[in-house]
Amino acid sequence: MKNWILYTFIIGFSAYWASNLLLWFPWSYSSILGITLMLTISPLLWTYATFLTLRTYPNSKLYKGAFIVSIIFLLSAVIMDYIFFGIIRNTMEDLYQPTTFYGYGFLLALPFILITAFRNKFQDIKRNLIKSDFSKSILIGFFCFGVLALIIILGIKI
Repeated sequence: MKNWILYTFIIGFSAYWASNLLLWFPWSYSSILGITLMLTISPLLWTYATFLTLRTYPNSKLYKGAFIVSIIFLLSAVIMDYIFFGIIRNTMEDLYQPTTFYGYGFLLALPFILITAFRNKFQDIKRNLIKSDFSKSILIGFFCFGVLALIIILGIKI
């Protein structure tokens, strides 16, 4: 169970930074384009991340797993939002907008929506974690975080 919890944090980390990296240039170009992509690409990315964590949940009580995923993803998003908006960008005033809270609510609800919609499917596709699950996720997360941090720190514009 400890490995799965760690894996869930890593998946949340990777999904957060991948989402922000994918949205950075479109949002820099146009806030309307950024918001549109945020409402389309980000939910798909977070749905996939949630799927990855729930299919490897090491217990048969999927609603308990959904609860754990929702709490881990919410805590991760709050912490990483502070890092991204407060520390890296120094723009905390941009953080606490209504869309931020909608996003937090989405992260809380998404695991339960997936479990409810696909309850029987998760039993069919359930699998155990393997070492490469961790390494791939960590690599993606740190790559996206690093590239985005460099873009912001170096002031790269399109």
